[in-house]
Amino acid sequence: MKMRKRYIWIAVLLVYFISVAYLCFMKTDGLPMMRPYLFGIPTDKLVHFAMFFPYPVFGYAAFQPYGKKRSAHLIVLLAVFAVGAGLAIATEHLQGRLEYRSYDMKDYLADMLGMASATIMIAVYALTRRMETTNE
Repeated sequence: MKMRKRYIWIAVLLVYFISVAYLCFMKTDGLPMMRPYLFGIPTDKLVHFAMFFPYPVFGYAAFQPYGKKRSAHLIVLLAVFAVGAGLAIATEHLQGRLEYRSYDMKDYLADMLGMASATIMIAVYALTRRMETTNE
């Protein structure tokens, strides 16, 4: 059952990657104009935050070490975060090579903030969950 669940999460992660790639590299000419700011924050930065926030959740769910020590959970989580950081900077660099997109370090920072927020929440969840099962 655990392997089946893992394969489902890996499939979700792949669909997520395809969706993010599409959003990062599509032409935005035909899209409706957004409000430039929401709560004083540039709207495109909020979009980047929201786009990369789910990645650690899907990555951890796909590759979490079942029944292992806390350190194994944290190592997987850090590996997922590191891969996400690499993917985020790679998408920005690739966007910079497209004539209809641009490289923006602030987009990368918004990506990282989204992933860091989710990673911290998952770390708290994983650590408290492991502590609960250890005490039983």
